[in-house]
Amino acid sequence: MPSTNSPLLMGIDAGTSRVRALLFELDGTLVAEASDDPTVKCSRPGWTSTEAEDLFKSCLNAIRSVVAMVDKSERIRSVAVASVAEAGVPIDAVGNAVYPIIAWYDCRTLPQANWLKQHIGEERLYRITGLNVNPIFGLCKQLWIRENAPEAFKKTVRWLNTADFIAWKLCGVPATDYSLASRTFALNIQNLEYENELLKEVGIPCNWYQTLVPSGTFLGNVLPKNAKITGLSSDCKVSSGGHDHLVGALIAGATNQGTLINSMGTAEAVTLFLDKPIYDKAVGSHGYVQGVIVADRPYYYHLGGLFTSGGAVQWFHRLTEQRYSHEELIKDAWGLPPGANGVLFLPQMRVGSPPNPADMSRGAFIGLGTDTDHSMLYRSMLEGMAFDVKMIVEGISQLKKAPEIENIHCFGGESRNDLLMKIKASVLNRALTKMDMPETVSLGAAILGGIGAGIFTNLQEAINGLRFNTYGILPQSEWVETYQKFYDDVYSDAWKQIRPLQEKLLKACPPNDNDS
Repeated sequence: MPSTNSPLLMGIDAGTSRVRALLFELDGTLVAEASDDPTVKCSRPGWTSTEAEDLFKSCLNAIRSVVAMVDKSERIRSVAVASVAEAGVPIDAVGNAVYPIIAWYDCRTLPQANWLKQHIGEERLYRITGLNVNPIFGLCKQLWIRENAPEAFKKTVRWLNTADFIAWKLCGVPATDYSLASRTFALNIQNLEYENELLKEVGIPCNWYQTLVPSGTFLGNVLPKNAKITGLSSDCKVSSGGHDHLVGALIAGATNQGTLINSMGTAEAVTLFLDKPIYDKAVGSHGYVQGVIVADRPYYYHLGGLFTSGGAVQWFHRLTEQRYSHEELIKDAWGLPPGANGVLFLPQMRVGSPPNPADMSRGAFIGLGTDTDHSMLYRSMLEGMAFDVKMIVEGISQLKKAPEIENIHCFGGESRNDLLMKIKASVLNRALTKMDMPETVSLGAAILGGIGAGIFTNLQEAINGLRFNTYGILPQSEWVETYQKFYDDVYSDAWKQIRPLQEKLLKACPPNDNDS
């Protein structure tokens, strides 16, 4: 059990199916971690949800477990939360959740997204919010509740995004940071205010939305009842966090001009920070989005996402009933040539990714034969993920007012896969920088908590004090030409070729998206 008097910072990473609490020294050294899993319900095909109180209970359990790992709980000076960005909690006048949290990727809201296209228009929404019309965003969920759970809608007086909700439950102060507001359709990214005219037009009460604050803003001390449950000191300060990918990007180098951030988890985000928003309706129509995270100043960003990268790997493990360990799969796939013996994988297993957006999608293997084995499938999956990221990066590189991409920093659980990193470097034909920050999102949240608690003067001071290693990943020279030819001749056109058939399949057999 660690024993010292130095302060500790807690970062909470709240996902759909797991809440993690981690403790860090001021230099980013991981001290302790714990997690707890709320119950995830899949009541119908395509529907995934979590009860808000179950999520918060898991948060308390994780906090209590990690607090027990240090000798002096008063060392834990601050806490902040990073979470998935597109899931929210409708709250009534007495503070109770009136409807379950609809998972960020839940597809039930597709009719509401189509309604927004018809009544508001894609161009107008993109011009105001920086978002293309996608059913995952918060406003679509609110409209769905209005139409399908009218009693819950009538009772709602407050809407809190996942990280907002946990912070509010911890300290009693409701607020929303700009990065989470950026994923609701309610924030005008030009003036950084709520777009009340739009909300009134679609019939969502403007007062549902909470005061906007920068990430790293002190909200309040941990409530006495939560201190008693968790073992935290009642002097522990709670501050605003934000959208998980962006919170991680803040400390992974995104604030350096020309550094592209590749956040590699269950979903994958490719993010480039900008000085100001770029309005180009063609960019939005290709599936890219814009938004902002505010810390010491506003950091606008341009983002393209692959919604099922690590998620595809997790699916493969379930499909093979965990027959092969992660290490075995990597070892076997290393022995194969680039191109996986002619097997191609399209990784769009939920929605289409830029520059080929689609509200609903399914992945595909092409080129299967009687000799195809698990190692070929696995390698083709890693290659498909890397090809898709290449398409996303190429689109960002073509932005007229964006800085030239000089560096690519990678972090997240999937960046620990050495084969995937080598394939990605070879497909992109450029060196990658792997950040030795396996818990970057939680650390980013912890840093924001430290800023709110006054432990750090500003973001740059906190970043400068971090101690971590970086590793350069170079392309495998003999793979580069093969991958470029495969990309040009096969992958770049594969989506367009298979999409018409995919649309027919989706119509004939609607997806049962019960993975979490």
